[in-house]
Amino acid sequence: MRPFSTLYPTLLRILILAYAFNQFALITADPDLWGHIKFGEETWELKSVPPADTYSYTAPGHRWINHEWLSEVLLFLIFDAFGSTGLLLFKLMLGLFIVHLLSSLYFAREKNGLAYLVHFFLAVTVMAPGFMTRPHLFTFLFLTLLVFLLQKFFDGNHKVLAWSPLLMLFWVNCHGGVVAGMGLYGMVAGIEWVRCFFTKEKHGKLLMGYFALSCLALLLHPQGYQLWIFFYESLTLPRAIGEWNPVPLYGTHYWQLKILAALFAVSLLFPGRKRLWEIAIILLTLVYGFKHQRHAVLAAIVLTPYLPIQLAQLLKKFPVKEKLERLSSPVHLIMQAGLVLFIGLNLFGGISKYRINDYKILVEPGVYPTYAAQFMEANRINGNILVPFDWGEYLIWKRPKSKVSIDGRFRTAYPEHIIRQNLAFSAGQAEGMALLEQHPTDIVMVRKKDPNRELMEKGPNWLKIYEDPVAKIFIRKSNPPGPLEERLSSRTLIDPKDPPPMDFPG
Repeated sequence: MRPFSTLYPTLLRILILAYAFNQFALITADPDLWGHIKFGEETWELKSVPPADTYSYTAPGHRWINHEWLSEVLLFLIFDAFGSTGLLLFKLMLGLFIVHLLSSLYFAREKNGLAYLVHFFLAVTVMAPGFMTRPHLFTFLFLTLLVFLLQKFFDGNHKVLAWSPLLMLFWVNCHGGVVAGMGLYGMVAGIEWVRCFFTKEKHGKLLMGYFALSCLALLLHPQGYQLWIFFYESLTLPRAIGEWNPVPLYGTHYWQLKILAALFAVSLLFPGRKRLWEIAIILLTLVYGFKHQRHAVLAAIVLTPYLPIQLAQLLKKFPVKEKLERLSSPVHLIMQAGLVLFIGLNLFGGISKYRINDYKILVEPGVYPTYAAQFMEANRINGNILVPFDWGEYLIWKRPKSKVSIDGRFRTAYPEHIIRQNLAFSAGQAEGMALLEQHPTDIVMVRKKDPNRELMEKGPNWLKIYEDPVAKIFIRKSNPPGPLEERLSSRTLIDPKDPPPMDFPG
């Protein structure tokens, strides 16, 4: 029998990868995926990044700061070659690579399987909700790579950070999360530069030099320095989007993140030397992880090189490993069989999730206006459409001859007053109703559960032409009645009977 120290860690690594495979098997379509593919296709065909918006009627020609253009091109090319199955496979392989890289970092320093299992079970669960098919996956990847390079640098390989400017060059063109990366990198460089100033160590200047080169790489973007002006202006403003909400401090929501935070706090009491820069960036990411739910993944990634090592040091005080190695061969075989069983169950669970929609991205008809879009297609209804924020990019894809009032590009393509008006309209507020008159709105699509549906039904200038359990469609009345009004009164509008496809793009 192979000794405990080699066989069990191997099985545990496979188990965590299988658990990640299961947890990352999210097959539902992200609200912005249609737009990412569409915008990537446009950039690929034009061989340039469009500088202004052409998809909305409320902000036509407004500057468009596309900080995700490269990731959108990559997503388009994957979809064009392999369909939505290719996108799911890409997302899964990227997630498994992140887990593998962080696992390798741990096992290069420690072999304690229990500490590894406890931390990675919690960390992978925290990461999982973020693994939707969208450009922020690249921030997860590049942050992991940055953390890996920094850890190797402080372990003695001072040449490894020479890769950091190239990493930042790709990151700044793939996703705006590069702001977090540079913030953490700058914090590490600043803390170490000051510390080395007093200790006379030499690596502080080297680290600061690599950081400076990385800062220069950030300017190699189609929008150049304007991108960073946009980041500064945008990040100081609030976002009325669910994933930007704080993590509730009480209750079981995000309980895995809360346990990780508690373990980190307790670890500060453990004996042993700790790196100041590492404590600082963990504290920062935890603050933002609790402040914004979408940043919980970043906190889990930054915690991972530190926390399981601390847990392993604590567990050395307990002779768990020695007792396990003294167990009889049959007991070891039973334990190993149990691990293999859990591996199999997680693999089966992940595969079952993918099989639900034949290994394709699922477009849920209860979430998106798939039937309403099918009705519009059947009756060739086009025009300027006032839509809920998270349906904008779906309608950009489904009704390419139409323009929308808002979409998931948010502040990258819309001025602040247009965003406020659209959000106010969804809430049924008077400010939002001004959209109907201040902009040439032809069609209004509302969510059936939103409060604005009643205002539209009572409005004297609007006529409901379609309703299903998810959406309602209204058109502007005209005098004399337009073609759609006449078809409605004569009951000649087509009502498709076959359900729309549930695989992306729907």
